[in-house]
Amino acid sequence: MKIALLLSRIEQTGVTTHTLDLTKGLIDEGHEVFLITGGKVQEDNNRIDAFYEQFISLGAQVKIFKTPKGSLINKAIVTVSSIFNIIKLIKSCNPDIIHAQSPYMTFIPWLMGKNFTTTIHNTKLKKNIKFKNPTHLIAISKESEIMSQKVFGISPKDITIVNHGVSERFGTSISESKKNQLKDKFKIPKDKIIVGFVGRLTKDKGCDILFNAIKKLNDTVLSQSHFIFVGSTKDSADHQWLRQNLEEKNIDIYCSIVDFQDPKPFYDIFDIFVLPSRFESFPLVILEAMMSECATVRSQVEGALEQIHHGVNGMLFPNEDVNALSLILQKLILNDAFRTELANKGKSKALKEYTIPVMTKNTLKVYDKIRLN
Repeated sequence: MKIALLLSRIEQTGVTTHTLDLTKGLIDEGHEVFLITGGKVQEDNNRIDAFYEQFISLGAQVKIFKTPKGSLINKAIVTVSSIFNIIKLIKSCNPDIIHAQSPYMTFIPWLMGKNFTTTIHNTKLKKNIKFKNPTHLIAISKESEIMSQKVFGISPKDITIVNHGVSERFGTSISESKKNQLKDKFKIPKDKIIVGFVGRLTKDKGCDILFNAIKKLNDTVLSQSHFIFVGSTKDSADHQWLRQNLEEKNIDIYCSIVDFQDPKPFYDIFDIFVLPSRFESFPLVILEAMMSECATVRSQVEGALEQIHHGVNGMLFPNEDVNALSLILQKLILNDAFRTELANKGKSKALKEYTIPVMTKNTLKVYDKIRLN
């Protein structure tokens, strides 16, 4: 099949990562993928450049349209021009499937009178004139299915849940020598339990919740552990905010901050992974950490109960409950056997349910319902 994926921008988000993973899965299955996008977000971020290059290296045909900038008049002119351009680009692909990865681009295939699907990644979406109900909708979790019904009035029969999947490369660890080299490079102690976080260093990701949980750990636990935050850009506002908080709470000696980069080798040195987000959808970092055999901990917000069976393949704590998170960290740091058991079962679940091939096959079942040709 020929598949047109509509993505508003290539940026450092789970939507871009998911689009990249889906592109890989579809091409591996022998399909032709056209990525129609507004291009890269203009940030000083090598990761975004890497995303773009990965789309190209996978074999996706990337077609870029102009995005509105400047004055209101200029934005209006470019917006109208871009709509016609996107329609032209879609027609030039002659796709069998139109899949709007960005829900607010659904009005484009709607204007064309074509069947299409969209994926609801974000449960905080609101009604918007640019959102048009698809022929069939993909929800990434039970919460996004419920939100799609409540907010957009979509019938349950027109929704299919397709959980995200991640690359099975996360299931193969780097060697011990490479782990040691990584620790040497970033001055990470080799005799500690390593607790990691990967993502934007912001309050919505709950970084301050993790700071406060670390602060509550007693000296015995702290002496056995080290915390790594992967996701900053040096000298950025987020980096400065993080550094200031760690210093104010007097826990900076137990922590390392790493500029955002491919997180794969870092997962391999993490014993424990924590995502304390205040809200989420179906976070890919949890799947990556589980597959990498980290004992995985997350806040009990959207997608949590589908990803983790508490106390079996990971741990959950109530949203913003610092005390609960601190107690979980203490238990995992001090109890090697329990930590290892959670990590092993988490990896098994991820490899069985959350791979790119599994996600792709389930997505193709949706495509079969809406084929244009």
